[in-house]
Amino acid sequence: MAAKIRILFLIPSLVANGAERQLCELVRNMDPDGFEVHVVVFYDPAQCVGGDLTPEMAGLPHVRLHSLHKRRGGAGLLLALPRLLGLVRRISPELIHGYLDGNLPALMLGWPMGIPRVWGIRASASDPARLHGLSRHLFRTSQWLSRHVDLVIFNSQAGRLSHQATGLRAPNTLVIPNGFDTSRFRPDPEAGARQRQAWGIPAEAPLVGIVGRLAPVKDHPTFLRAAAWISRSLPEVRFVCVGAGPPDYAEQLRDQARILGLTGRVLWPGNSDAMAAVYNALTLLILSSTEEGFPNAIGEAMACGVPCVSTRVGDAALIIGDTGLVTDVGDAEALAEAALRLLGETGPERRARARAAEQRIRASFSTQALARSTEAALRGLVVPLPAHVPAGE
Repeated sequence: MAAKIRILFLIPSLVANGAERQLCELVRNMDPDGFEVHVVVFYDPAQCVGGDLTPEMAGLPHVRLHSLHKRRGGAGLLLALPRLLGLVRRISPELIHGYLDGNLPALMLGWPMGIPRVWGIRASASDPARLHGLSRHLFRTSQWLSRHVDLVIFNSQAGRLSHQATGLRAPNTLVIPNGFDTSRFRPDPEAGARQRQAWGIPAEAPLVGIVGRLAPVKDHPTFLRAAAWISRSLPEVRFVCVGAGPPDYAEQLRDQARILGLTGRVLWPGNSDAMAAVYNALTLLILSSTEEGFPNAIGEAMACGVPCVSTRVGDAALIIGDTGLVTDVGDAEALAEAALRLLGETGPERRARARAAEQRIRASFSTQALARSTEAALRGLVVPLPAHVPAGE
């Protein structure tokens, strides 16, 4: 049996956001006979806002989880770096794979030690002109230093194109779409009914949801304006915003909902540990984001048989295909019209659309495909290809 490849994944935290969930799905499905997997996080759960994937990751028998116990701020970084260096020396990985803000540390550790470096980039590139101060400097530095990365793995075609357009210099890039656990995210009307009951939503009421952290990039204000448009045509529709964020921003959004006349029509349940039930409770999912790479909420909802309406961001249109509708960013009226079109379909039309959405995820975006494609890419960096042997020898 060939020796296992020791791989170290480096990610800031395991807060329950999209990139972190995808790392969990990846390592869960990696071949335990082919890889010795170590996941290193900067921050402990107490340092993070939002749901926590630490128990899920720690429960995987073939994955070793490490924390640098980093504190916030510059002093915390100075204390964490020696710990990280010591951990790398102890594990002696054959490959370091960064995620998110773990990319630069992965490069700075792996490069002088001669360890192959992989970056995981999970979003479209920001416009440098919109960044300020340290953020702009780090972005430009990362783009320039990317020439020293052995491989950059994007989860979307849109992400690769936008980063290349803004100066990414990595010689090798690859797109591996996100994968979804269809044994977890699947149609389950009973779970959806229980979730509706917990929220106090009548069984017959259409329920339109948005799933994502409360952050400007998710553009909840446009979702709320679209909700007001929808309510004028279908007063029986209810709305739910699933996700958490800074208290001040959350209160601004609730104020906007009140001003738009949506009091009593919008729920704000925060994060949920039962996302499959959440999706199954929905009639329709709306993604109103201004920027995305590969939006997980769309894939998870579709796997549960929930049609989606999305803004034209990242690879949203590629994921949805002809199972839902896509509109321009920031156009609340267009989002509302698209939603009303789907909500107005007959029962047989809705069921056919739900089946098509589920089948599209199963066929094209499985966790198995995510793991096998990633494993092949990583092996190619560590295991040299066999030399060509001329015919007859």
